[in-house]
Amino acid sequence: MLCIGDAPFNALPFLIEAVYLNQTSSLALSHFQQATLSYGKACYVEAIQHYLAGLRLGAAQHHYIYADLAKAYEMVGQWDKALACLDIALRLCPDSPTALRRQARILDEKACYDTLICTDDFREPPSQEFLERLQGDATTSPQLVINSEFFDLTCHSPMKPETVWNIYRLIHQTRTELGEMLGCYPIVQVPISITNTNGRTESERSLPKWASGRYDGSIHVAYCGAGEPVLSILYALLRHEWVHLLVHYLTQGHCPMWLNEGLAQSLARPMLQSERFALEHAVEKKYLLSFSTLSEPFSELPAKSRKLAYIQSAAIADFLIQRFGFPKIRELLYELSNGTQIEDAVEKVFEQTLAEIPLAGVC
Repeated sequence: MLCIGDAPFNALPFLIEAVYLNQTSSLALSHFQQATLSYGKACYVEAIQHYLAGLRLGAAQHHYIYADLAKAYEMVGQWDKALACLDIALRLCPDSPTALRRQARILDEKACYDTLICTDDFREPPSQEFLERLQGDATTSPQLVINSEFFDLTCHSPMKPETVWNIYRLIHQTRTELGEMLGCYPIVQVPISITNTNGRTESERSLPKWASGRYDGSIHVAYCGAGEPVLSILYALLRHEWVHLLVHYLTQGHCPMWLNEGLAQSLARPMLQSERFALEHAVEKKYLLSFSTLSEPFSELPAKSRKLAYIQSAAIADFLIQRFGFPKIRELLYELSNGTQIEDAVEKVFEQTLAEIPLAGVC
C-alpha cells in the first residue's frame, strides 16, 4: 500500500451537496473515467483529483463513485477520508456489498497501522546535531540526505526535516528490533532510498506498480502522496525490506521465496482480517499454493496468485515463529547458509516435514 500526508482538506461539504444533484454532466463522467485510468496506473493522487473534480461538476446519486473514491484514498493511507466517502455511499445505498466490504477492510487497516507506532513518541523535534548533518541536494531532483553509522538515507522527494528525522528514528528502531529477533546486525552501511511516486510516469518508477519496496543490496521504498508520507506505513515497509536484508546476510542468499517473504511479511505488520478471510477461502476451496510455486519469484505469478502467495507465506512464518520461536528460526536460517536444502533443514530443525506444516500446499 502507498501513502500520502495529512494535508488540510475539506471535501465532505461538497461531497454531501453533490449527492442531491440529479444529473451527471459529460465533463463529470470524463473525470470519472480518467480517475479509473489513473487508478489502474497506480497514480492514486491523480485519481483522487479527478474523482473530486467530477463530483464538483455533478456527482449524481451513484454510490459507487464514492466507494471508488474511498478505495483511492485507501491506497494513499487516508483512511479517515476513505471512511467519510463510504459513509456517503452507504447513505445512498445502505446495503451495498462493495461499500460495506471496503468499510470493514479500511477500518481493519486503520486499526492495524495505528497500532504499529505511537504517534506521541514522534512529536519530538529534530536535534540540532541532526539538522546540521541533514544535507540538501537539488542537482537532479529535490532530495535530502542523512548519514548514520549503520545506514545512508536519501529522500528523493521534498519532505519536512521533521519527517526525515522521524524516518531516521524509525530505521534505527527497525534495526534494533529485528536484529534482536533474528540475531543479525549488519556492520556495513545500508543504502536506503525513499521516493514519492506522485507525478511520475510508470517508465520513471524503479518499482512495479504493485510493489512498495525492494531489497537488492540497497533498500528502496516508494509511496504515493501529495504531501508527507504516513509514518506507520513507511515503518511497515522498512521492516519488510530490512527482514530481506537480514535473511540475505544470514543465509548467504540461499533462502526459498516463501520463507523470505513470509518472515518479511509476518515481521512487518499483523495480518489483516481481509487477508485471513482470503486464506480461509483458499483453504476451504483447496486453492493453497504448493511449496514449489511458493519457491518461485512472486513477481512472476499472476496477480491473484501473488496476493495469496504473500498471505500464505506470512501464515506459515507466523506458525513457525509461534510454535518454535525465534531461536529455531535462526537455526533454520543457519542451516540454509550452510547449503542445506530447505526440506532437510526443516526436518532437522523442526523435526517435521514441509508437508506437515499447517497451511502448506502440496509439495
